[in-house]
Amino acid sequence: MKVVQSRADLLYTPPILTLLLVVAMSYLGVGFLSPLYALYVRDIGASSVDIGLMTSAFLLAGFLAAPPLGWASDKYGHRSILWTGLLVHALLILAYIPAQSLAVIVALRALEGIATVAVLPPARALMNTLAPATRQSEALGLLTTAQATGLLLGPAAGTFLASRFGYAPPFVTANAFLFVCTALVLVVLPPQSASPEPSPMPKPLFAALFTPGLLLAYALRVILAIPNGTVIAIWSLYMADRGAALPLIGLSFTTFALAAIVATPLTGRLSDRYGRYWPIMIGLLCSGAVYLLFALPLSPLLIVGISVAEGAAAAIARTAVDGLLADHTPAAMRGRVQATFSAASTLGALIGAIGAGFFYSISPGLPFLLEGLLILAAAMALFVPVVARLTIRPQAVEGA
Repeated sequence: MKVVQSRADLLYTPPILTLLLVVAMSYLGVGFLSPLYALYVRDIGASSVDIGLMTSAFLLAGFLAAPPLGWASDKYGHRSILWTGLLVHALLILAYIPAQSLAVIVALRALEGIATVAVLPPARALMNTLAPATRQSEALGLLTTAQATGLLLGPAAGTFLASRFGYAPPFVTANAFLFVCTALVLVVLPPQSASPEPSPMPKPLFAALFTPGLLLAYALRVILAIPNGTVIAIWSLYMADRGAALPLIGLSFTTFALAAIVATPLTGRLSDRYGRYWPIMIGLLCSGAVYLLFALPLSPLLIVGISVAEGAAAAIARTAVDGLLADHTPAAMRGRVQATFSAASTLGALIGAIGAGFFYSISPGLPFLLEGLLILAAAMALFVPVVARLTIRPQAVEGA
């Protein structure tokens, strides 16, 4: 007997596929540049502390901009904020090419931080709107896979171009990708992307944004994002100081992203079907163990190999946390919840970037040791029954 899937349960619709393509292409452009910022400013005389400052400016600006952009996304439409963010980001990237002053680059990174939170949070809110309610974790997992696909190809290509032709070609290429993404959003995605059903505000704004379930998702996102800040700030230096050439540095980003691409869709489906608790727990335990390994004096090739495990572990935890967030998100507040979640992510990355610049100057392995211990402590907290219960879907709790 053939089972016919309801249209309400369809995931691979043209708007969703277009959104996935936009995210993949935009992060392909961003991926061209991610390994190059730290190396570029070090070439013009910046110290590791200066690089931490540059990264912190990027993250702090995004953290401060996320709440008002979330409000604007709910008010004016996720699509409108998305194409605006892509266009502004494309223009900012071109401004790096003539920049030779650390102060100018720090300012550009701050503006870029604002543009960045005008892209992914609206895209995630748009995915929440377009995807079926029963497949939210899988849908957000696909969005993460699209993001990781761009990061898989971008860093290796960007470092190759930079090693052959200098820093300008990667910036020009990234600009072109972001312009194409802007055009795709404007031409292909429908102007009215929100759900047609009215969704009244369920509670006072603050209470609805900070329910216990959402607070757990925000807290886990802060912890999981701390290594992101470390990677942005010092990963290229960490690899270079261990003797890695530019192509091998780019490959380390690629192996991480490839593992995430493979793990994310499967984790999303399992999380939707069997619950959030065990994927979050397993992802945290494995991530903590990986970062403890990075604290050791490893060879560059071994680090690249361990990056595969790092990418898979991070994907398992993050995809389940995405599902946890979707479980507790009111329909009328998708933009604001995703913006707050983005702010939590940026806060974690900011902590990681500031700490990485300081602790790396003491010992190259110290940032990773501290991150590993923190992530393992978060896994231990999930053994507390009142915390573990928050990972259960609200409707499942009500039916218990």
